[in-house]
Amino acid sequence: MKKKSIKDIAQELGFSKTTVSFVLNNKGDEKNISKKTQEKILAYVREVNYQPNQIAKSLKKGTTNTIGYLVPDISNPFYAKIGRLIEDLLAHKGYQLIIGSTDEKQKKEDSLLNMFVNRQVDGLILASCFENLGMLKSLAAQAFPMVFFDREDPDFNGNYILVENKVSMQLAVQKVIDKGAKKIGLLSITPNVYSLKLRIDGYKQALIENKIHVNEDLIKIVDINNLKESSENKLDYLIKEKVDAVVFTNNQITANAIWLMNMNYKEEIEKVKFVSFDNLDLFDYSLPVVTSVAQPISKIAEYSVDILLEVMKSTDRISKKIVLKPKLIERL
Repeated sequence: MKKKSIKDIAQELGFSKTTVSFVLNNKGDEKNISKKTQEKILAYVREVNYQPNQIAKSLKKGTTNTIGYLVPDISNPFYAKIGRLIEDLLAHKGYQLIIGSTDEKQKKEDSLLNMFVNRQVDGLILASCFENLGMLKSLAAQAFPMVFFDREDPDFNGNYILVENKVSMQLAVQKVIDKGAKKIGLLSITPNVYSLKLRIDGYKQALIENKIHVNEDLIKIVDINNLKESSENKLDYLIKEKVDAVVFTNNQITANAIWLMNMNYKEEIEKVKFVSFDNLDLFDYSLPVVTSVAQPISKIAEYSVDILLEVMKSTDRISKKIVLKPKLIERL
């Protein structure tokens, strides 16, 4: 069945398109349209289940009441929880969220950014891989409203919601050193991402300040596109090197390593301590024991929404950087 248009309704009821449009936009009283006419039009649109053309309506207003949410992997609980909170916060403001995952690939990120722009989203909240700034610089030059979280590029001026990456990781590693760990390995993904680089720097700083040699052979990079097999190979190397602690820059690697320890290294479970940047509920009861850095998810979501809405309403360029303090959860 063909969808009814305002023109169809006007013809079938014998009113002008203007009259029908005024009534549907709650301007009947303002335009001195009789109550009888208004009631007749409203009763008819309910009867035929009329749905307005949102695209045409959006083009007329110049807004779509949609926001793009772009992250490396929406299946990661960290990004999923933040996305859910952002969705709720935006719903209260009359906005809907459109979600995309980049898989840490610049080409896919650019493609999704193009898709969001073509769908005329009103703004973006994103954790960019920042490999190539071409698309982002183009959007920034057009004053397109954007807020970045979790990731940053020191060379790109924008609105950022971040956490203390280096210091927080340093403090977490210090906890296992205080418990006697001396040979500490590290597994990370995408070390070129600035926030993850800072976490690696924090790990190194903790070793240096405790006069523990920074052995680059114990720092292993996991292939994000082959997480399970790559983690298994790198963790196997560290276990055979007799490390007494392993540091992870991302909760997904930690969760995978917990599974691998329980499958392949049960005799080592109580000998090796884990340190994870980002927390998971799993860590409350898992073995090996995990000391984790829990990012303030609620605050990240709240600041992201508040600043984006501020940017969208302002005629001036806004550039804010908020750095939040994570919570250290000790489970030693």
